[in-house]
Amino acid sequence: KIMVTISSTSRKPPNLRWNPIKLVTSFAVLISLVNLLYATILYRTRASDGIHHVNREHETRSSNSRGNGSTATITSKNANTQETTSNTDEAPQHAKAIGVILPDGTVTFTPEEFLAGRLENYVNLPNHPAKPETDDYVKYLMEQPVPPPTEILMHEAPTPPGKNAIVGLASYKEFMKGWRKLVGSLRMNGYDGHIIVGVNKDIPENERVYLDKMGVTYYAIETSNCTEAILDGASSTSNGVRSVCSKGLEDLKLEWGRYEMARRWLNACESCTGWSMVIDTRDIFFQADPFRSLGDPDEAQHDLLFVEEIATHTNTFPDQPNRAKNLGSSPRYTSHVNPCYGKENVNAASLLERPMLCSGTVIGNKSGIRRFLSKLVDEFHKNNERGSKCRSPATTDQWTMNYLYYRGDFGYISQTKTLPWGTGPVLTVGTPCVNSLIPTPNHSQKDMIEFDGDGLIVNPHEEEGAVDRIAPTLHQWDRCHKWINSWFFRHTNLFMTTFKPDDEPAMHWIADGF
Repeated sequence: KIMVTISSTSRKPPNLRWNPIKLVTSFAVLISLVNLLYATILYRTRASDGIHHVNREHETRSSNSRGNGSTATITSKNANTQETTSNTDEAPQHAKAIGVILPDGTVTFTPEEFLAGRLENYVNLPNHPAKPETDDYVKYLMEQPVPPPTEILMHEAPTPPGKNAIVGLASYKEFMKGWRKLVGSLRMNGYDGHIIVGVNKDIPENERVYLDKMGVTYYAIETSNCTEAILDGASSTSNGVRSVCSKGLEDLKLEWGRYEMARRWLNACESCTGWSMVIDTRDIFFQADPFRSLGDPDEAQHDLLFVEEIATHTNTFPDQPNRAKNLGSSPRYTSHVNPCYGKENVNAASLLERPMLCSGTVIGNKSGIRRFLSKLVDEFHKNNERGSKCRSPATTDQWTMNYLYYRGDFGYISQTKTLPWGTGPVLTVGTPCVNSLIPTPNHSQKDMIEFDGDGLIVNPHEEEGAVDRIAPTLHQWDRCHKWINSWFFRHTNLFMTTFKPDDEPAMHWIADGF
């Protein structure tokens, strides 16, 4: 309730002067209050419909449907067979549509299935039906020859026992602490597959030695000026990855070019035949092998997996709707995509309940990840051609990816799945570590993070004993730095065997070289 008191006085009012800073601040506060009021009304409306029948302690979680590796029951073929399949039987008939019901009767979004513990019936599909012409175009992109990497291969690691791959760009001048959290946590927790990264061309020698011992393949990234064509009309930014390009990929800002690098690096890796995950590198940490619950990549129902960030239906604090962010109500989303694609095409109103998908942890088998990278890079090139409103930094990788997904533009809808927050291989902790309603600094909140008896961070929607109960991957942990840095110190066994990187033993399959 908001009470406003207006008092009258006979005194002459003071001279009023416009203060631009106060005006902008007041407007921002007003927008925040309006968003909070909307979220509260939306939550109470859904709660009255029986949607929010789970509480903070998850009392009604079903023990037979979460954490058992189950996925939405969708019949599909692998993308490399290029057989388009129907998705008309995605969800049971009793499912309530919060998103859109397509002309063929397909229910595109069933959050109440998730809340009822029926994860196998949960779907978060695009708001557009599968189109043969979209599949045909994606197939065409996948069939195009992939150029060899333009970056210098500084070190090709011996072939590891595993066939899976982790791929990312980490071209920092100095990154030893980051390497130990990223690479060390993978190796210390049993991951024996490929690790392929882009590094600074002047990477320190001690970092090279560490990466060599950890069995990492790495390419040298040399920054370069971008072509004039993609700079024309583009706004300036201090964000390095959105202001420069790399040598050999001068037609893509580094933020976008890293996906083309990943496409080429994976194509050049002949033994990368399992699952792959394209990742951010600065803010990611592993508590377990991220692929351990996914099964045989050649037999998977879904060959491309997107990771959801926390949304209304996965919010473990439903009485605090501000702790979750839905895509359609995000000003960041609409401000980046509306000017480029147009409000009518974006149709944010149809996505008010939909989760954001994270562009920093995308998973696929060999065919699925190639499909993802081929389409996303193709869109980046098209956006550069469309003009300044579509070029980086006006449009970024995450919002472009979300736009493409919810329009069905990655094709092969029945072979693509989104993984609800708090389940599966990745737990994105960035938003849960921030509470916008408390005074600044509002980051590094710990109340939404759950731990097991050993102090490891768990997926809140996975049952005890589930394969992914301990979250294999923690993403955006930097938003939690005030408490998570001490957590790292208490759990050094997760990413090192010795405090000195030089003393870290090499992986057993390459130990002979050291």
